Amino acid sequence: MVSCNTDEAAKPTYVKINALHLNTDYSEEGSAHSNFTTVWLNLNGQSLGAFELPAIVPMILKEGSNDLRIEAGINTNGISSFRSINTSFSPIEYNLEYSSSGSAPDTLVIPESELIFNYRSFFAVNIVEDFDDPGINFQRTNFSDTNLMKVADADSIFNFTPYGSNTAEPNVASGLIVLDDLNPRLDLLSTVGYDIPLGTQNVYLEVTYRSNTQIGFGLWANLPTGDRGDITAGVLPKSDWNKIYINLISEFQAYQGATDYQIMIRAQKDNNTDEGRIYLDNIKLVYAQ
Repeated sequence: MVSCNTDEAAKPTYVKINALHLNTDYSEEGSAHSNFTTVWLNLNGQSLGAFELPAIVPMILKEGSNDLRIEAGINTNGISSFRSINTSFSPIEYNLEYSSSGSAPDTLVIPESELIFNYRSFFAVNIVEDFDDPGINFQRTNFSDTNLMKVADADSIFNFTPYGSNTAEPNVASGLIVLDDLNPRLDLLSTVGYDIPLGTQNVYLEVTYRSNTQIGFGLWANLPTGDRGDITAGVLPKSDWNKIYINLISEFQAYQGATDYQIMIRAQKDNNTDEGRIYLDNIKLVYAQ
């Protein structure tokens, strides 16, 4: 007869991760504003999966040193069911020291000061528009009734103080789009075309925004056979400032071989809204070089 296994099960330890943060060189990489929604974990070479933040994760730790790999996760295109690792950020290799305290489960908290990510050194971080310099790096097309303007009043500016800092970022203005009955349609292209390398796996468009109407972001390809483009994601209204990561890889792969690529922004006045107002800031295009 085969008897039951009476060996005592390994005691789990609960590891708490409250939030993940971003560090940037503001002049080269722009704002450190981020929106990490999940944490992806690998313990001693074994994947543990993704966990929504703030997270309390049960782990079977060995006595002494444990290698914990931590990666920043996002809601791609703003969709909560489309969670993925943002590959533009370097993972954090964290040494987790463990010593059992007894029979009760232990809880370890990883300090937020140890959970600050940086852009990978081999990723290009293009500041498409942060509205802090003269001019605006977007131009309206012939299909647009309105344009993107710069606003600097206190109620319109996006203010952000990075984690661990006592000083807010030097943001002096934001962008505003107004849609009304006389000017119901917006169609913009970035003034700069970007040379995205063939074989790139992810092309992230980062946008900080708030709006009372939907807005679309996409990629415009300048091809020898004729220019083409598509909207990747329609972003839903948000009353408070929000950060979104849009992966433009589908459009990039569909239009390979372009001379360069421009960022598209499109919007249409909602019939249920008297006036659409869309505020934008910290628009970046990030991809592996």
